[in-house]
Parts: sequence; C-alpha cells; structure tokens
Amino acid sequence: MRRARQVATVMAAGLIVLTGCESKEQTGAAVGAGIGAIACGVVGNAIFKNTLGTALSATACSAVGYFVGSAIGRQLDEQDRQQAATATQRALAAPVKQPKPGASRTVQAKASTWKSTHGSGASGSAAVTKVETEADGAECRTVREVAYIKGEEVVQNSRYCRSGDGEWQAASA
Repeated sequence: MRRARQVATVMAAGLIVLTGCESKEQTGAAVGAGIGAIACGVVGNAIFKNTLGTALSATACSAVGYFVGSAIGRQLDEQDRQQAATATQRALAAPVKQPKPGASRTVQAKASTWKSTHGSGASGSAAVTKVETEADGAECRTVREVAYIKGEEVVQNSRYCRSGDGEWQAASA
C-alpha cells in the first residue's frame, strides 16, 4: 500500500509539472523526466532496496529523461544524448558566483562541449547563462544547450535546480 501511494504521488507531481508546460518541447521534456524518474526509481528500489538508492536513481534518470524528451534529445541517438547530457552535467558542476537570496545574475560561463564518437556528425555544447538563488536559498541555473544535428543548429534553454540532496533536477522555467 505504501508503494502505491509513492507511485501515485510521483504521478500527481508529474501531472502538475505538465500543466505548466508552454510548448511541445517543455511537455516532452517533462514527460521524459517523469518517465525517467519512475523507471529508475523502480529499478533503483529493486537494486538498492532502500529509500536513498531509489531517490538517487530517480533523480539521475529524471535529468537524463528531461534531456531525452527535449527538442534536442528527440533528434539525437542514444549515444549522442548521453554525451549531451554529460556536457550539461559538467556545465552545472562548474563553479559560479552565487547571487544573494531572491536575486539572479547573468553569467558568462565556459561551455562544456561534446562531439559524437560514432560518426553521426552531431556535436554541441552546454553553458550556464543565469544563476538564481531563490528566497529560500535554493539554487537554480539556466543552461543554454546547443546541438548541431545534420548541419542544423538546435538551441534550448533549460532550467535546473539543486535538490535537497545536492543533485541537479530539471525544473520548470
């Protein structure tokens, strides 16, 4: 019964996120994040058999699922999606000066780049462009993700916030 309540809570949270989406790209990203979180939460629970393992698995796959469901992610193959998601995580991990609580600042962070290793020709980059500190002290960052797919540039700006356990999670804009 407890497990059913947890799944229902996750699904309800997903529906709330989806209602705030303004475009197909945001909806796809939110659906990807939700599916990633649920799938990896179940797998993490089976492997680790504890709440921490389940939560960490769900968090990691939520970020990857967000990217896969986004405009860029839908146009890349699995290997390229993984490289692009890794570049985004590297960009988020880079140190930046924090603004005061309740404020934001534009930053000129160095881009983390990636290039296909299997001949698809795809490449791209990710760079933090904005840092915010919410009134409650939570940190959020906007990342400009760029991909060059079959000679075409695809750009998206994604927002990530640090969760209580220190992991970056996709957030609504």
